[in-house]
Amino acid sequence: MIQSMTGFGTANLEVATASSLCCDMKTLNHKFLDIIISLPKNLKQFEPAIMKKLKTSFERGRVEISLYIESDKSRKQKVCIDYEKAKAYYTQFLALKEELGISGDVDIDLLSNFRDIFVTNNVIEISDEEMLDKLNTVTDTAIEGVLKMRSDEGNAIYSDFQKRIANLKGNLSFIKEEAEKNVCLWREKITKNINALKDIVAMDNNRIEQEILLYALKSDITEECIRLENHIVQFELFLDSDTPVGKKLNFLLQEMTREVTTLLAKSLHDEILKKGMSIREEIEHLREQVYNIE
Repeated sequence: MIQSMTGFGTANLEVATASSLCCDMKTLNHKFLDIIISLPKNLKQFEPAIMKKLKTSFERGRVEISLYIESDKSRKQKVCIDYEKAKAYYTQFLALKEELGISGDVDIDLLSNFRDIFVTNNVIEISDEEMLDKLNTVTDTAIEGVLKMRSDEGNAIYSDFQKRIANLKGNLSFIKEEAEKNVCLWREKITKNINALKDIVAMDNNRIEQEILLYALKSDITEECIRLENHIVQFELFLDSDTPVGKKLNFLLQEMTREVTTLLAKSLHDEILKKGMSIREEIEHLREQVYNIE
C-alpha cells in the first residue's frame, strides 16, 4: 500500500528524576531522502547512530528530528551540596590567602558564588551505552508514530486515487467507442475544404481521395487510447506495491498527460473533447497528490 511522506511523531522517556529525554519528529515532501537532526551539545556524539536508524526507516522525504532533555518544573527538585567540591574550593582559597598574604575571611558568602557546588536530583548520571539505548527507544517510538500517520494518509490518498482512476476508465471507455466517429469527422472536414477549392484549382480526384484517407488515419486516436489504458493498468499495479513508488507514479502521469494532450489535439468530436478534458483534469489532480507519496 502506498505511503504518504507527511507524518509526525513524538516520544519521551524519563532519564533522571524530574528530567525526560524527548523526541519530536516530522516528515515532509521531498524528491530524495533529506535528514536533519537537532541534538544538544551533550548528545552530539550519538548523531551517527541516529542517522543510521533513520536511513533504514525512511527511503524518501524530508525527515526532521529533534532530541533534547527537558526538566519537569512542576516536580520539586532536591538541592544538595557537593561537599567534596566545596572543600576543594575552601582549601585552595586558604592556600591562596597564605601564599599572597591576603586579608579577609574565606566564608560561606565567598563559596556561595560558585554555583557548581550546588547540585539537584535531576543530574543525569548514566553511561553512554545507557543513553544510546534510551535514545533508540524514544526515536523508535517517534518513528512508529510518523509511520502510522504516513500510512493513514496513504490510505486516504489511495481511496481518492481509486475513485479518480474509475473516472479515467469511464471517460476513456467512451472515447474508445467514439474513436471511429472522430476519423469520419476529420474526413468530412478535409473533403469540405478541398471541395471549396475544386472550382479554383484543378485536382486529381484519385490523389485527393488518397490524401484524405491518409490524413484521416493520422487523426486516429486509437493508439493514444491504448497507451492511456496501459498506463492506467500499470498505475494500478504500482498503487498496490509494498515498495515506495512515488517517482514511478509521477513518471506514468507525465506519460498519461502526453497521451491525452495528443488525443485532444487530434479530436474534432465534441463529446470526445469533453471526456478528454475530464481525463486531463483528473490526471492533474493525481499529479498534485502523487508528490506526497513516498
